[in-house]
Amino acid sequence: MPSSSSPTTTRPSPETLRTHTLSVRVNAAEYAALAARRDAAGMREMGAYLRTAVLAQRPPQAVVPVANRQAWQELARTASNLNQLTAHLNAGNLRDATGTARLRETLLTLTAEVRALRLALLGVVPDGAAPTDGEQPGEER
Repeated sequence: MPSSSSPTTTRPSPETLRTHTLSVRVNAAEYAALAARRDAAGMREMGAYLRTAVLAQRPPQAVVPVANRQAWQELARTASNLNQLTAHLNAGNLRDATGTARLRETLLTLTAEVRALRLALLGVVPDGAAPTDGEQPGEER
């Protein structure tokens, strides 16, 4: 009689074996928010995602679409150019320009907007900023 070849599985050690079950209730909106975050982290199992998040382990980074990555790189060049213009303004190299104060304000605003857009392309909400109107981090605004 031929011997059956069953796959060999390694059992977890007593220290790593998970023996406790936790149960938590959430409403539909909370579940949708958790599922969106789990999906963005590239994880399949809700339990694994929650365990990772609650135990302060960093969940895997979401895969950034190639289009977003390319736009992010282009915006980096634009932000660099804006930064150089701002540096010239601060150094007084554009003294003769009309409306220097207005130009400075516009450049600072534009720089902040580009920075926020770059972070949004990566699905990151800046510190102190919260999604509005039920948006989740990484959602289009």
